[in-house]
Amino acid sequence: HQPNFFPWFGYFLKIARSDKFVFLDDAQISNSSSYVNRTSININAKAQWLTVPILRTNGQQAINQSKYLDTNWRIKIIKTLKMNYGTAQHYNENEEFIHKLIHYNSNYISEFNIFIISEICKVLELSTSICSASTFSINSTSTERLIAIVKSLNGNIYLSGSGGNKYQDVELFGSDYIQVKYNLFSHPIYNQAKTNTFLTGLSILDFIFNIGIKKTKLFLNNSLLYN
Repeated sequence: HQPNFFPWFGYFLKIARSDKFVFLDDAQISNSSSYVNRTSININAKAQWLTVPILRTNGQQAINQSKYLDTNWRIKIIKTLKMNYGTAQHYNENEEFIHKLIHYNSNYISEFNIFIISEICKVLELSTSICSASTFSINSTSTERLIAIVKSLNGNIYLSGSGGNKYQDVELFGSDYIQVKYNLFSHPIYNQAKTNTFLTGLSILDFIFNIGIKKTKLFLNNSLLYN
């Protein structure tokens, strides 16, 4: 999976369900906004984007060679989170931890996102082995590249996002004796601050501020078996 910016619950569930999780850090970055520089949070009772600007260059950019713009985006994001989650039940106890992540001293997209994801995995007590695709020096693309990564790790199951069947060649996986499973689950429902209508698919930040680390771990543990 690409290293996303404060990903949603399903991303961390995919990590929890995996023996080995690979960041596709050398994938090409999208020319428009993508999950590597934005995440969805509750703003005024609506799911809205929290976005970090990217330093754009001419031509294609790999994620691990790309940077966030060195602006005051960290301060802006902290203020936005305080404004929208300051009254959430578990905001105060997790504020320092989240601020530490946001202030991580790197503007490289891949390095920054991998750091925040890894640190959140630690507090959620996820023991999955994590590595980056750039360390494998694999030159193939698309499904063939995913297969090469799985084989290099001696894997026989590839855990895909639910929409992966739209662009992956499942038969090609099968020809290499790799089974494809999909990360299906029922999204947890919990009390969210400042809304009477539950907003699904928000950043893991929404979980941490509203229900805390302990209950987020329970949701992960209760969702480990495939539905």
